[in-house]
Amino acid sequence: MFTWWRNRRRQRILSRPFPTTWEGWLASHCRHYGRLSAEQQQRLRRDVQLLVAEKSWEGCGGLTVTDEMRVTISAHAALLGLGFDALPFDRLMSVLIYPDTFVSPQRRRTPWGGVEETDEPRLGEAWYQGPVLLSWREVKEQCVENDSGRNVVIHEFAHLLDMQNHEVDGMPALDGPADVQRWTETMQRAFGRLNRQARLGRKTVLDYYGATSEPEFFAVASEAFFERGPQLRTEFPELYNLLRTFYRQDPAAWPPCAAPTG
Repeated sequence: MFTWWRNRRRQRILSRPFPTTWEGWLASHCRHYGRLSAEQQQRLRRDVQLLVAEKSWEGCGGLTVTDEMRVTISAHAALLGLGFDALPFDRLMSVLIYPDTFVSPQRRRTPWGGVEETDEPRLGEAWYQGPVLLSWREVKEQCVENDSGRNVVIHEFAHLLDMQNHEVDGMPALDGPADVQRWTETMQRAFGRLNRQARLGRKTVLDYYGATSEPEFFAVASEAFFERGPQLRTEFPELYNLLRTFYRQDPAAWPPCAAPTG
């Protein structure tokens, strides 16, 4: 019954014309859009419409959420799902947007068995069975203004994919034991290599933040896969091929970005 109702609702959403203003934001606020095939662009527009309409978008810290914010974030989130049969974020209910860095409470066990509670600054965060939290300043800086190789939207929505197997362990839901074994072995080798490079201070396509844990490694690797595909394929070919199989996309083979027009 729920599937029937959802499909009817989505038919109504998708029956509306895609706004011209939104199309302009896709071109200017998502550098990947111009590199996609016509079919991929159509699919991305479709998924952007669904994300904007179906999720609850909430401004925090006095921020008023605009369509520009919704479309920009949705475009980068939808990019991750282009290779899947359907948009993979049905469990996400809401996106919380802060104007800048926000503070998140953290709980950690101490070596002596206690629990330490601290408030830590965050640029983005994904909660298991909860919302995604994002800093709009960081989204604009990474996704729109600077081609730095980082992408906080891809990072946090990769965490949501990780959580689809009900664990936060750096391994998304996979098809079977053979895929799990390949994933585990490939990720362990690449994770270990990044840790060694981080200790030695060697430059790498992967942000050192990925060396903090397996979940963060998957999120950082996903950023590099979409933002620095050719470099990741050269430096970590086994990791690139693993993510290409999982995402069913090949960003390293996309054509170069077209020069902006207008």
